[in-house]
Amino acid sequence: MDRKESLLHFYTHQVEPARVRLMDDLQHTLQTRHTELTADFLSHFRLLIQEISDAQKRGAKGGIAYIQYSMLRTELHGGAMNILVEACDVSWLLDRTPIRSFYSSQWAYECLERMLNGLREELPRYQGSVGVVELDRIMLREAALMNRYLVYFIRRCFRELEDVEWHSLMETEQIFEVRVGEYLDASECVFRIDGRNRSIAEIGEALEESDGLEVMYAHFQEVDMSNMICSDLDFRYSRFERIDLHSTDFQRCVLIGTRWRYCSLEDSDFTGSILYGADFSGCSLERAVFREIIGEAGHPEGLAQGPAYDALNFENSNLSGADFRGASLRGAVFRGANLTNTLWEGADVEGAIFDEGERRMPLSDTFV
Repeated sequence: MDRKESLLHFYTHQVEPARVRLMDDLQHTLQTRHTELTADFLSHFRLLIQEISDAQKRGAKGGIAYIQYSMLRTELHGGAMNILVEACDVSWLLDRTPIRSFYSSQWAYECLERMLNGLREELPRYQGSVGVVELDRIMLREAALMNRYLVYFIRRCFRELEDVEWHSLMETEQIFEVRVGEYLDASECVFRIDGRNRSIAEIGEALEESDGLEVMYAHFQEVDMSNMICSDLDFRYSRFERIDLHSTDFQRCVLIGTRWRYCSLEDSDFTGSILYGADFSGCSLERAVFREIIGEAGHPEGLAQGPAYDALNFENSNLSGADFRGASLRGAVFRGANLTNTLWEGADVEGAIFDEGERRMPLSDTFV
């Protein structure tokens, strides 16, 4: 084989399978070391908040609008994965005096290092046609993949902080975001607090003016959104807290990773919506309609291109009279839920988690 053929063979038969193993390794690491890694991250974040608070008390820093986590590709060359952390004012990346810190995600680098070491062992087979320099290219290429797992991990960590009284820890702007991405490149919001006291009319106007973008990664709290028509909107990774949403229309919405906390959702309609990883635990969902929703755990259609979606969670929720006909619910969690008179015809509940009592009830006879 000439060099071009050798590279093609190397990437097809060595790199791509190694990439799949890398994703499995990252997912396994996050699952088996979840408690340890989360505790480490929260310890880092507490120290950062204390540093910000001290600076604010000295008058050296005002309100914080953004905390930005930025992966540095140059760190990868040095055998580490230290993430630059910057606490910024409303000018964000243009803030001239951000409070800087670092978070070590060595757990992620160790997974990448195992991949590269495995590929290094295969190089002699190519008799010099594929050199060590190729591993550097692969390492930089996989940086984007590593970033996806960082986004996933840090977003999960912030679930532990949803009930924190932020104003008692540091001064924040009305809209406060934590974002994760690559340095001076695209980033994604993983946590948001919207402290604005907005009326339904104002929320509706914002939706119209932003063509629906206002509701992606959004935070809604303590507002009456009952009977609203919210169909065909993209609410991915938004949080709803202490909201009356009864009889609200969420048909055909993108609701990936949404969090619904202490919400009243009686008679709401989610028909045809995408609900990968959504969490309705503890919500009131009497007579809610989930017909033909898509919400299985893992990777859609088995195609792994990043972190797997968490299970759709209905733990301890009231689903009396809810309609799940034709829904895709593989791996969903119904532990502790009230499932009285729930409709299941045509629902796919393979691997779903129910209470032992529910498994013994005739309820299973309605699964088709």
